[in-house]
Amino acid sequence: MDRKQFAIYAALVCAIMGAVVGYGVSKGNALLPVIAFSIGIVLIVLGKRGVKEVMEDERTHRISEKASRRIYQVFVMGAALAGTILIALNKHIEVGYTLAFSACALLVLYLVLYSYYNKKAFE
Repeated sequence: MDRKQFAIYAALVCAIMGAVVGYGVSKGNALLPVIAFSIGIVLIVLGKRGVKEVMEDERTHRISEKASRRIYQVFVMGAALAGTILIALNKHIEVGYTLAFSACALLVLYLVLYSYYNKKAFE
């Protein structure tokens, strides 16, 4: 399979996953979306293994790292700010606390993973 065929295959798997998740949500079945995501991820990973061309290289990984870091920074700052504003205005307090705690959880997760990879890099 080449990259173009894999892209079509992955899009088809995602479309089927979306349909199954939508059906499961409409019927109130929580197990169906979990099963759909699990099977879909396995199918995409198996399909990616069948690609004979180079899918990713060091440059792609580096660009992905930079994009991920920027998204993380923007989301944490935005969530913390929006959560604080919502709590301070006494409007949608539950949403405000959810955003604030999400930002805190992401910061803690980042620190833990940063420490792990920092130690691993010097081993």
